Amino acid sequence: MYRSVFTPTEKDDRISLRIPREWYGRDVEIIAFPVDTSETLLRKTAKNVNRDFKPIPSKYLFDTKKIRFSRDEANDYEQ
Repeated sequence: MYRSVFTPTEKDDRISLRIPREWYGRDVEIIAFPVDTSETLLRKTAKNVNRDFKPIPSKYLFDTKKIRFSRDEANDYEQ
């Protein structure tokens, strides 16, 4: 699957695509539709996630190997 978001302008209203070699000889479907602004913003911010990553300080880390979850105990609403 290939997905790309373009913003056409009056001067640049045509889009050309490079088709991967492994798609040669196969039917290819191209669909174009406007994308919601919030989805575009989410995609742009997702690219910057790793750049803004700050490791968790070691004083906040703890060993979770001994923690056990009991679904029966968690769902026991009678008190």
